[in-house]
Amino acid sequence: MNIMPDFGTVRENEAAFDIAVAYINRGDIAWGHSILVALRDHIWSTEEHKSTQWILPKVLEALEQLNTCLPITPSQGS
Repeated sequence: MNIMPDFGTVRENEAAFDIAVAYINRGDIAWGHSILVALRDHIWSTEEHKSTQWILPKVLEALEQLNTCLPITPSQGS
C-alpha cells in the first residue's frame, strides 16, 4: 500500500518530490506521477512562496518528462 507524503512547507514539499522521484526510479511510475500531480496542485492552491519558486519548477519539469515518455493511447491521439 502506497502512502501519500505530507505536503506543506518547502521542506515537506521537497521531501515529497524526492519520494516521487524515488518511486519513479524504482519503476512505480504511476504512483510517482500521482504524487507529482498532487504536489503540483497543492503548491498551486497554497501559493507557498518558496515552494512555488524552488519546488514547482522541478515538479513541472518531471511531469513534462514523464508525459513525453508515456505512450499515447488511441483516445489521446484523436
